[in-house]
Amino acid sequence: MNESRLPFNARLAFTLLSLILIIYIAHFSATILIPLVFAFLVAIMLLPLANMLERFRFPRGLAAFCAVFIFIILLSSVVALLTTQMGAFVSDFPHLQQQLVKSLDSLQLWINVKFHMNAHKQMDYLEQLAMGTLGSATTFLSQTLGAVSSMLVFIIFVLLYSFFLLLYRSLLIAFLVRLFQEKHREKLLDVIKQTRIIIKSYVSGLMIEMVVVAIVNCAIFWTLGIKYATLLGIMAAVFNIIPYLGIFTAIIISMVVTMTTSTFGASVQVGIALLTVHFLDSNILLPRIVGSKVKINALVTIIGVVTGNLLWGIPGMFLAIPIIAILKIIFEHIEVMQPWAILLGELPEKPKKKKIKLTTPDE
Repeated sequence: MNESRLPFNARLAFTLLSLILIIYIAHFSATILIPLVFAFLVAIMLLPLANMLERFRFPRGLAAFCAVFIFIILLSSVVALLTTQMGAFVSDFPHLQQQLVKSLDSLQLWINVKFHMNAHKQMDYLEQLAMGTLGSATTFLSQTLGAVSSMLVFIIFVLLYSFFLLLYRSLLIAFLVRLFQEKHREKLLDVIKQTRIIIKSYVSGLMIEMVVVAIVNCAIFWTLGIKYATLLGIMAAVFNIIPYLGIFTAIIISMVVTMTTSTFGASVQVGIALLTVHFLDSNILLPRIVGSKVKINALVTIIGVVTGNLLWGIPGMFLAIPIIAILKIIFEHIEVMQPWAILLGELPEKPKKKKIKLTTPDE
């Protein structure tokens, strides 16, 4: 039966059922899909390097291995830097916890003076909030070790998947070509080409932007004399990748840590500095580095980030924009799905009105 002849309620039911199945499969298969999607992004980012090595007569397997190995060296350098900073932070954690309670005590006194609120109830609530959020040093260390071990396993799978995607990329493309009919082959190859170009531009641009923002954050924090300046600067740059929501998370964490190691005024300075850097990044740096390749409107971006968090947690927030960009490319090449591509995209620019010059008969 032709789907176009089905009544509207039947088509709506099929659409909703398909969405529910896709969401369920995505959530149920998160353990497999999350590292695979990350590996897909890494493989696209390393593809130019692998192609360059193959032009120097490297076998495809050796070229893929060398590309992934270079990526491992760069990643290890960043991890080593963060580990050094994190070690000092963890060793100072019990002291930081005490300092946070003292800072909250000072804040409570200020609220009591200004707003005449009950001091004892405030302090009890704030101490419970601080202890409940931070926990004991032992719990924090055990959670940190567990997170690090899980992260190492995750990174190993991402690297393995990236290597095999680079190695078997021709096989995967041949599979997709054979999967679809001959009349759709041109559209399929166009989708693959555009996906590779846009994702490579987005991911590489995002990495450059993150490095620039991290350098600026660290420089500002060093100038302000903030403790753990390198750790907080890099952390804020990483969270800055998450659209709209990431910067607020980075500001809260940075201000809380700064308040435990310095004054309340320094904490406010850190928050203002991060907001200023984010404003300059969003309006000047990001459009020039990442470019206008991924044209997704702000509403879809926020919904995508929130949905990604609900499905896959923090990794889903990072992967939301690339996945939406790929879906937009696919929708643009399927006639019945083109309205969805319009919904995901930005507002079309208004055409400029042509000026009509009036002339006299003598002219």
